[in-house]
Amino acid sequence: MPHLMGQRWSDVVKVGRVTLAGVVHYRAEFAVAVHRLIRNLNPDCVCVELPHALRGEISTGLRQLPQHSLVLFETAGSENSLIILEGSDGIQEAARSALELDIPLRFVDPLSSRYPLFTDRLADSFLVDKIGQKTFIEKVLSNAAPRNDDPENVARETFMASKIQEALAAHEKVLFVGGLAHVPGLARLLRERQALPLVKTGVKAAQLAPLHPDSLKKGFTDIPRITEAFERWRSRPDGPPPINRHDLILRLMDEAARYYARETHDSVPDYVRLTWAKFLRKWLKHKALLLPDLYHLVAAARAAMDEDFAYHVHEYLADYEWTNDPFDPSAVLLDEDSLMFHGHKIVLHKKLRTLFPSARKYRLQAVGSTKWKEHLRRKWETADPNEVDICSYPPEDVEVERWGGALMKHANHILHTAQHESEPFVADFGEGPDIRETLRRFYENRLYVKTADQGGMEFGSVVVIFDEDERSANCPFQMTWLGEHSQESDMAFYSTLPGAQIVGPGISRMEHGGFVLSYPPMRMFDIWIDPAFDFVPTRHERLLVAGVAYSEKPGIVYVARKPPAARWKKLAKSMGKRIIYIPLGSLNPLHVKRMRTFHMLQNKGVRNYAHEFLKRLD
Repeated sequence: MPHLMGQRWSDVVKVGRVTLAGVVHYRAEFAVAVHRLIRNLNPDCVCVELPHALRGEISTGLRQLPQHSLVLFETAGSENSLIILEGSDGIQEAARSALELDIPLRFVDPLSSRYPLFTDRLADSFLVDKIGQKTFIEKVLSNAAPRNDDPENVARETFMASKIQEALAAHEKVLFVGGLAHVPGLARLLRERQALPLVKTGVKAAQLAPLHPDSLKKGFTDIPRITEAFERWRSRPDGPPPINRHDLILRLMDEAARYYARETHDSVPDYVRLTWAKFLRKWLKHKALLLPDLYHLVAAARAAMDEDFAYHVHEYLADYEWTNDPFDPSAVLLDEDSLMFHGHKIVLHKKLRTLFPSARKYRLQAVGSTKWKEHLRRKWETADPNEVDICSYPPEDVEVERWGGALMKHANHILHTAQHESEPFVADFGEGPDIRETLRRFYENRLYVKTADQGGMEFGSVVVIFDEDERSANCPFQMTWLGEHSQESDMAFYSTLPGAQIVGPGISRMEHGGFVLSYPPMRMFDIWIDPAFDFVPTRHERLLVAGVAYSEKPGIVYVARKPPAARWKKLAKSMGKRIIYIPLGSLNPLHVKRMRTFHMLQNKGVRNYAHEFLKRLD
């Protein structure tokens, strides 16, 4: 008979009339075990390691399962925190079952000034499920190094022991369900009468909210597909429990590969599956783990094949049948910048390849339509100089476009210089004599010639960074505008404030901090409000990532004082592109200063007289 989840549900610690069931938080094995334990033990009272001050919000959220929710609250120490209510957690399953079976339920955990994160350093949940909790505690935890509990943790365990003893005074059989790490301490404390310690248990504010479905993709709880298997079994508990985590993960890996094949019409070779498994085995051995979580599965898929495969693996494993409405304005979306991905963070650049949802495509088609162009022409001719409709100065636009083209040629020259090779002259002069190599090898008394040119590269974007201005102090203004005709590029930039330096009626002199030019025009959405780029920490890097994302050619020119970070080069490579770096200091400083300065006009009508106030650019 194959090993099933929760098959050793009765192997728990007992102290007199109290049964202590320990769990590893957000692991479905323990939810299965607790579900079966309550229905077979028939306790008179269930005590759970959940804060008493939040019993109302938590109870309401548990009744809404399998729809996920979370409780947002502020502790007495003015610390904001949250508890995710999800079916895979054994403690929440104990409270959920007690509510369903009408068993007296007690929340015995104090809400300390700093509510702990669930990061107990325990063995893999698969091992505990395999050998049983009592055996694990006696054979493993007893031989481990003693825990150096801080005073606050000791006070928590003393508080819980005292509350459990209060329940014993009113009930015959008491079941406690809490963190596995607390079971040895509680078993020791329950052998003596405990006084209730003075611990603050109140909250300043608390609110129950639905969990946004995208939050399930960030690995804050168990793998959603495993939670889904538990919820399906729970709806028909008379059947056998779900298969063990090891076999279930193997099945999910196989199903994820088939999902990728269905979505992309591209099969997953056998060697990729083998590499995926080998990578996981060696990685988990290095991390002293038995089985992977969502982070390990996705990262290993990327290493075994590519990011596209990892993206589809992540989408499949994070899918869940009972998701909340993503358009619910009250749904809370957890952010990986504030909550880590099981202590790690993995960025899938797949989202950059799908920057244009269908609604946005329709908008861009409308911008390029004949009707829209006719509207722009009429607006140009009838523009009122007193209206505000900021625009650029056309001669400067032409100059910037020329400079962009020159930078592309310069980048190709750098590539050609770096790529060409030399060989001794035999019968073909190739690309001509290589004087430098001939002189370097003068002792050989031979003539060296350059080999044939390997060809240039096409560029789709040019990014120029004059000032990184990470604190937005020098260049606080930022915007994106589309090219007005096929000879112009789309442009996004940050600069000094318009109106700070007026050089004529409706004419403001400004300076670029950085900009990106992307060809062809009329494709760029406003990158400063586009959430697809929110993972980029700084504005100058946001311009670079936008240049990579919007480039339809394999090359991106990057001009700055410092070369781009390695991660952005890796991002470009993953999308089949390459960043060519040109040091800003290698360019003519007078020309750089000229290109940094530009003028913004109040509206298109100002273009009729702007030349009277500005020096014409030749």
